[in-house]
Amino acid sequence: MATRKTVDKAMEILHAFSDEQAELSIAELSRRLGMHKSVVSRLVATLREWRMVEQNPTSGRLRLGVGTFELGMRFANQEPLRRVALPLLAELVKKTKQSAHVSILDGWNTLVIATVESPEALRVIMRLGDRRMLHATAAGKVLLAYHPESMIDDLARETGLPALTPTTLTDIEALRKAVARVRRQGIAWNDGESTRGAGAVAAPIFGAGGQIAAALSCVYPLAVATKAQRVTIAREVKRIAAEISVAMGAGYPAAAKPGER
Repeated sequence: MATRKTVDKAMEILHAFSDEQAELSIAELSRRLGMHKSVVSRLVATLREWRMVEQNPTSGRLRLGVGTFELGMRFANQEPLRRVALPLLAELVKKTKQSAHVSILDGWNTLVIATVESPEALRVIMRLGDRRMLHATAAGKVLLAYHPESMIDDLARETGLPALTPTTLTDIEALRKAVARVRRQGIAWNDGESTRGAGAVAAPIFGAGGQIAAALSCVYPLAVATKAQRVTIAREVKRIAAEISVAMGAGYPAAAKPGER
């Protein structure tokens, strides 16, 4: 039991770091996690030996170490969905000139497990490991659409459907309608709901047994992609999602035309 508690505390330290706070001091970790400084110091010393955290030589603050990257890459390289998807993502980017990624469900968020960036100077970037809220993204709406309807209620209770931009769907009934539309059409849209000026279109990826496995998204600057281009992007997203689904051992259900909104 004591060993488990120690591991739990070590995991809390690792998960305290984020994109917004990539570096933290021992004192900050102690305050944030409610741990005594001596406990944090002892655990950090062990994590440093395993290269899971390191000290910035300039600031003296702690940050995630190369060991976390190595573990993440091992997972990524062993993940069959990612291996199957990457070459097809590259094909999608070549066709659309827009960035593309695959996201899975991670709690109440989407988690990017594969991504290929657009070659264009003006593009939307999604990093490997990025998390986004389900109600504010095209990928999130896809994942909601192919899970039990009760998940929307659970999501609203857990996250509160916060407004990330003026166009975020913050009303649960509006979200229900949007998700129902995804079920009918097999495609989801995001018109600046997560990030101002960034749009996206997503389609479901199914695994063996026909269960939802992930969402394939293509993201683009709203100011760049015309309506006609978005319809083309949606068609390509659905096509590539179908190919990935087949490669993962699943069929692909018939859906409405990708241009329908």
